[in-house]
Amino acid sequence: MYIREILSCRRLGAGAVTGIGSLPHTDAEAAVRLVAEVSPEIPFWPQLPQRAVEERMVEQVLTPVCDLLAPRRDSYGYALLRADRRADLMARFECAQAELAPFAAAGFFAFERALADGAFPRAVALKGQIIGPATLAALLFVDGQPLVNDSAALDAAGSYIQRLAIWQIERLARWRTPVLLMLDEPYLALLPQRDATGEAMRVVQSVVRGIQATGALGGIHCCALLPDGTPPVALLCRTGADVVSFDAYHRVASWCADPDVCAFVKEGGILAFGLAPTTLDLSGVGSADLLTHWIIATAGCDRQVDMARHTLVTATCGLGLLSEDAARQSFRLARDVAGLIGRMPGLEAHGQGERSPR
Repeated sequence: MYIREILSCRRLGAGAVTGIGSLPHTDAEAAVRLVAEVSPEIPFWPQLPQRAVEERMVEQVLTPVCDLLAPRRDSYGYALLRADRRADLMARFECAQAELAPFAAAGFFAFERALADGAFPRAVALKGQIIGPATLAALLFVDGQPLVNDSAALDAAGSYIQRLAIWQIERLARWRTPVLLMLDEPYLALLPQRDATGEAMRVVQSVVRGIQATGALGGIHCCALLPDGTPPVALLCRTGADVVSFDAYHRVASWCADPDVCAFVKEGGILAFGLAPTTLDLSGVGSADLLTHWIIATAGCDRQVDMARHTLVTATCGLGLLSEDAARQSFRLARDVAGLIGRMPGLEAHGQGERSPR
C-alpha cells in the first residue's frame, strides 16, 4: 500500500498541522472540539493528564499490570512490588488483552464519537499515539534495574505496545481514513546516535513494522534532545518509521543535511517539525522566526520546496501541562508557520497553494 503518498504533497499539502497528543483539558468532548478546530487535516485523539493520573503517558498503558507495580519513592518510574513477580509482569505484557480503558483514555472514546458525528470532514489521516516500548521499559524497574536492559522484558513490552497500537488502528480504521500511529520514544535520545543495532532499537523497529503491517503509517516522536541540544533526527530516521517527529525549536542547525535524514525524505518519509515551543507565554515568539528555524534546519537536503512537501508542523512536545488558552495559542502559532511554509514559491505549481492553513 502506498501509505506514504497519502500524507505526501499530492494529498495533503505542505505544512499540515497535528498535535503530539496531550491537551490540558479535563473535559474530553471540549478537547476533541479544539482538535477539530485547529487540526482538521490530521486530527488526533487527545490525552488528558490534567483530567486523571491514569491519562499520563506511562500510566495510560499500565492497567493490566497496575497491581504489580508502585511508583518509585525517590526517583522516576515504577518498581515491581516483589521481584519474584517478574515472570507475572512479563506474562501479562505478552498475553493480557491490550486496549485503552475509558477511565484512562477518555479522549480516545470522545474522538470516536466525534468521528461518528462527522466532525472531521477534511481529515486525510487520523492520528493515534502510545508510549513506545523502549521508553516504557526504561520506566519500569526490578531490583533497581530498568527493564530496558533486559532483552526478554523489552521484547514483552514491545509485544504489549504493538497490540495496543493495533487495537487503536483497528478501531480508527472503521472510518476508512488512513491511520497514523505514533510511538512516543524520548528514550531514544539516550542511545548512541550512530548505532541502530542495539536491543532497544531492534524492538522499536519491530513495533514500527507491526504497525505498518496493518496498512497504517507508523511514526516516532522524540521530544528529548541530545547533550549538545540537537534532536536525534538521524537516529529516528533509522527506525523504519514513515513519520519522524522531534523538537525543532530549541537548537537552530542544519541537521536535515545528515545523509540519513536526506535518505529518509527521498524515500518518502515525513518530518514533523516541532516548531511551536511548549510554554505558557508565546508572546515573544513569531511565526517568521520559526520559519527561519525551519529554513535553516532543512538547508542542505534537496530543494527546500521538496522538503516543504514532506513537512508537518507540531508543537515541540505535548501540551497537557499548559493552560487551555496557551494550547490554543500554540496551535495558532503552528498554523501560522504552516501557512508560511505552504506558500513557498514553487508549491503552487504542484497544486499546493489552494489549501489554506487557517
